[in-house]
Amino acid sequence: MNLISIENAAIKRSPVRCVGIDLGTTNSVVALANNQSVSVLQLGKHGIIPSVLTRDLLSPKEGEGGGYYDFKRFMESPNEAMFGGHSALDLSTALLKNIREQIDKFIGTQDTNVVITVPARFSDVARKATKTAARQAGLNVVRLLNEPTAAALAYGLLPGTKRSKFSLIEDMADRPSGLYVVYDFGGGTFDVTILRIEEGVFQVLGTTGNLNLGGNNIDRDILAFLKGNDERFEDLQQARLLKERYNNGCWTGAPEFLDKALEAVIQNSIHKHVQQTMHILDEVLADLQISNDEILGVILVGGSTRLKYVVDCLKESFGAERIFNTIDPDCAVALGAALHCEALTGTEQASRPLLLDIVPASLGIQTLMGYVENIVPKYTPTPVHVNMLFSTMYDNQTDVLIHIIQGENMLAANCVSLGQFILKGIRPMPKGVPQIKLNFGVDEDGVLTVKATELLSNVQQSLVVEPYIGLPTDSPGGFL
Repeated sequence: MNLISIENAAIKRSPVRCVGIDLGTTNSVVALANNQSVSVLQLGKHGIIPSVLTRDLLSPKEGEGGGYYDFKRFMESPNEAMFGGHSALDLSTALLKNIREQIDKFIGTQDTNVVITVPARFSDVARKATKTAARQAGLNVVRLLNEPTAAALAYGLLPGTKRSKFSLIEDMADRPSGLYVVYDFGGGTFDVTILRIEEGVFQVLGTTGNLNLGGNNIDRDILAFLKGNDERFEDLQQARLLKERYNNGCWTGAPEFLDKALEAVIQNSIHKHVQQTMHILDEVLADLQISNDEILGVILVGGSTRLKYVVDCLKESFGAERIFNTIDPDCAVALGAALHCEALTGTEQASRPLLLDIVPASLGIQTLMGYVENIVPKYTPTPVHVNMLFSTMYDNQTDVLIHIIQGENMLAANCVSLGQFILKGIRPMPKGVPQIKLNFGVDEDGVLTVKATELLSNVQQSLVVEPYIGLPTDSPGGFL
């Protein structure tokens, strides 16, 4: 695999820096765009910043023993103090603040525009928490961008983009328009996205994944086996090193009596988790009624795509000629984010791609008896506004609890709660007479806003999404 070169020399400064940040579960990467050329900043070791914080929250640290890690997985509940009294929001803020300080030291303190990437499956709560963390860290976030879309941008699928910094990668600008898969298998999450790309228009057709499936799952399987046989093994870094040796065919370093058994554990764990990703990929293609033959290319993103078994499985399904892995999979997302940041804030209109994203999971409200009324179906293109009329369930009902739900199950208890608010001040009327208009709006960042208006009483209330665990135990006026 060819790796993109990482800049060491001073980078030409511009009045406003355009930066892309891939805020990863295991590692983070920062890229700088300047005049449509883009480079990974050498922050941390070889441009890779561990998404692991020391106990004092001051700096990232190598390895995971004695530090805070995997907190990105908990951004769905960002304010819960589950890391030694600190929340996932606290830790994300600390990490981003440290990244901002490293950027300032590397290229000087200036105004900085930032595009931060998030998993395509991130909920509204997690997206807002990410923007809050960035704001608290002193960053000017101009857009949240889904990681798979950023990776596609990095691969030069936009015609006319300059490639002076990308001398090692295959130029995809001349490839035919059509359907592409972005297979994003990182340390902590897995995303797969289906894109239709035509003349600089990036249209997301479908996206799915698992926020708790990544290379770390394999590392934990290995560590559990090691600890059960030798107490000297105590952190994931050791397990990760053994996985890399196995993957590279350099099977040394393990105690001799463990070699055969450990090899079987690593092989079985890799096969199990990679097959999970392939099942998810097959499901989204089937959901969209797209055959493997219609896919023009599969873009590999995330450090776990270095596993030989990943490439073997994808080659078997799509053919070797359709596998794109010429950019370092750890860097592709940050590179695309930086290019998009410059496109949004720069002056050259001709090179700006049009990104047509989607709602990754259905949005609706909880109704009486705990059922879900779907308002915005999954895969609806964004930005979008949808209005729907409801009424009351009881005579003289003056308050209505509106509980926002994300998911595909018909029962609210089996979906994700995004928040709730109460519409008050409805005039007493017989049930079914009030006209409650709900407006669901999803912006280009994938962030949801909800407004409820009772048309006869002329009262309204907007949603302020706060992290919420479980379902409401009481409702002042009942659900819609």
